[in-house]
Amino acid sequence: MKIFITNDDGISAPGIQILTEVTRSMGHRVIVVAPETNQSGKSQSISLNQPLIVKNYDDGQFAEAYMVSGTPTDCVRLICAGAFGIYPELIMSGVNDGANVGSDLYLSGTVGAAREAALHNVPSIAWSSENMAFQYVATLIGQYLPSLKAIASAHSGTFYNVNFPVSGGEHSAFTEPSAPCFFDRVVRVSGDKILVLRELKSEIPEGSDIACLMAHMTSVSPVDVITQRRIGTTRTVTMTP
Repeated sequence: MKIFITNDDGISAPGIQILTEVTRSMGHRVIVVAPETNQSGKSQSISLNQPLIVKNYDDGQFAEAYMVSGTPTDCVRLICAGAFGIYPELIMSGVNDGANVGSDLYLSGTVGAAREAALHNVPSIAWSSENMAFQYVATLIGQYLPSLKAIASAHSGTFYNVNFPVSGGEHSAFTEPSAPCFFDRVVRVSGDKILVLRELKSEIPEGSDIACLMAHMTSVSPVDVITQRRIGTTRTVTMTP
């Protein structure tokens, strides 16, 4: 299978190296196309009125890799437009350092890349983890990837947002993105400097992605690219290769 991998933490981030290594170990051809610098919080933004600089990237970590002077969505648009001479069978984004749940689906560059791929009718998965220990993340990707790539390939126009908890994670649930679970608080640092802090509400909806992580389960949210809502019913499952 021809799989492209991108992220929003930048091409040198540990998460993309873990995802690439595990995917290649399963016998897939993996092409990495990722931002040159950290693009966290860029959502589905694109670079306008300027050419993208695309360079071969070779630091010994990847077999095929390209570094892009743009956003995660820029990377996906290049991939889907045929810039690398290969049409993707699957696009994956991550592994992001930290969960992307609730309203993060609208803010995250990791999720934005998966959403862009789904808009091109390319199967896509966004991966994030609250625990970035190499063996922990690699083991869970190995557990879930075989099932998820098959499910994603069967559902065009839907991307899958996967989040690993800080511990556990061997059991999973299909979940709802829980947008109402956050609120913003303004903190004046000094003078005209203001921080806007995002905090978690005390009440967490049952069946939400956040509730799933708090129960030390892997959250899998299939999201329709048009409505941005979860597809299917909430149920607890264990995915096996």
